[in-house]
Amino acid sequence: MKPLSELTLQDIKDIKVVCFDVDGVTIKKGTEISEKGTELRIKTSPLEDRILDKMLRLKKYFHITINSGRSTMYLTKVFQNILWGNASVIGEIGIFIVKDGELKQTDVFSDYELDTLRKITIDLQKLATENEKARGFEPKQFLITLHCFEAIPDIDEIVKKHDTKNEFYCWWNGEAYDIAPHRFNKGVGLKKLAEHLGIDISQTMAVGNGINDKDMTDAADIGVTTDKESLQSDFYIDGEHLGGEYLMDKLLELKGE
Repeated sequence: MKPLSELTLQDIKDIKVVCFDVDGVTIKKGTEISEKGTELRIKTSPLEDRILDKMLRLKKYFHITINSGRSTMYLTKVFQNILWGNASVIGEIGIFIVKDGELKQTDVFSDYELDTLRKITIDLQKLATENEKARGFEPKQFLITLHCFEAIPDIDEIVKKHDTKNEFYCWWNGEAYDIAPHRFNKGVGLKKLAEHLGIDISQTMAVGNGINDKDMTDAADIGVTTDKESLQSDFYIDGEHLGGEYLMDKLLELKGE
């Protein structure tokens, strides 16, 4: 890995898409969530004005996409001021793409996948009512996201019990579990977006900070990590986060701004 300071204009000469993770990269990490019966409350940090301004400036040179485990409804609301035109969002860890007012699903779920998701959800709902470490489910179409105060090993066991074909991941990111089939990931989402834009995946750059970003930074021609202890990539960013802002500053500098 090389420090981001060594990124050159030659490195990015063919880059047409810059892909950003959200939590801890473009928006301060942390979700407050509580669920009681039919009442669900969620609070996250906003997109700061200075980062919005830098993203808008970058749109002159690159297609900007936001690639996250969050729902597309959440992403289109939080990033509404950079949409549409030369910008898009990829939601639920690569399951959905939203561009120019069109929602696309990257692939169709199989009967096995849907049935497994249903069984896992039923057991997790029961666990959430009995285990005080569970905080609540973040609303998603397919991706299961259960927020917890700390890791709960029983969740991994529930997924293993129902995933008899070993096709699912169960990722703990420090505040929530994400559960879905392996074949849906941020790398697939980025590849599908590239196809939709009519470009090659080698013309993309991606920045992330965690386990669910690895497929994305590996798929892109240039990968950047804002947490080199958790995610290895081509370039790394040191210092205080938000790390995505460091990349924005570097790209704008290389473009002469």
